[in-house]
Amino acid sequence: MDILGVIFILGLTCYAMRAGGYVLAASMRDDGIAARFLRLAPGNLFIAFIVGGCLSGGLAGLVGTLVALVTMAVTAREWAALSAGFGAAIATSAIAA
Repeated sequence: MDILGVIFILGLTCYAMRAGGYVLAASMRDDGIAARFLRLAPGNLFIAFIVGGCLSGGLAGLVGTLVALVTMAVTAREWAALSAGFGAAIATSAIAA
């Protein structure tokens, strides 16, 4: 029974935080500094998470990431960017080994 209580409280807390976030976001002005900052947040978070993975992957990870970025910019297709990036990383890894 204790475990179910904890699960219920956790679910209620998550729902309250999400609902509160929607209420706050709806009350923000579209031209304010907070709104501009939040529009930049997804890109900043993406970069923060990706940089660590790219650097830990060594040269192959860096080359694969750069090829994927260029392919995405040129084709605007996720599948093409992923395929090219993985292919470049595998080729770089094979050449460097």
